[in-house]
Amino acid sequence: MSDNLQLLQALAEKKSAVEWFRGLFKRAHLEITDTGEKFTILHHGDHAEVLSGFQNEKPNFVIPLQSENIRRLTSAFSDTTIDAQVEYRIVKFMLKPCLRALLDMGLMGNKTLMDVVKVDKHWQEALLDPQGNEDEQLTVIYVNRQWLIIPGYYGKPQRRWRLTPGELLDFQRRVFAADESGKISVWLDLARWYVNWRKQAALTTA
Repeated sequence: MSDNLQLLQALAEKKSAVEWFRGLFKRAHLEITDTGEKFTILHHGDHAEVLSGFQNEKPNFVIPLQSENIRRLTSAFSDTTIDAQVEYRIVKFMLKPCLRALLDMGLMGNKTLMDVVKVDKHWQEALLDPQGNEDEQLTVIYVNRQWLIIPGYYGKPQRRWRLTPGELLDFQRRVFAADESGKISVWLDLARWYVNWRKQAALTTA
């Protein structure tokens, strides 16, 4: 058994880690770039499971990382609670994979449904660190029937988001729940919530 597999299995047994990742995914693929190892992480709600290799079923997202990232992640959940700085580092690492997972959802490729749910087709977003500073600035654009994620701010977006790690996690959980339901009615409920949410201070119109 490799060191990385042992670390991941130890992480899957930590209640704090299982709870923190609850509602973010059911199946994730991890590709360890420095060793070539591949793992599948299954989240069953009340417990997690680590499998060697990529299983056939499509994952919710794919995360490339290094062995050092696994060691740091395991260390981050050594306590029963996660402080703001640690949560920020984890969300920063997961930001792009989670965003790509969102953009790959079936809804996000259906123009009619996007119009119904009122999805913006050009926005900018930034993760706020614990001190309130912008980090990981991104531009997201729908062009030629595909979604592009571009580092930095480009063009004139419909909206600009400045979000805390907690807000990003809440949004990701809501979107994941809607996608898992497979029901348009649930997506419409999410759209109504989104319309109210975007009026909050975390969102400014560029």
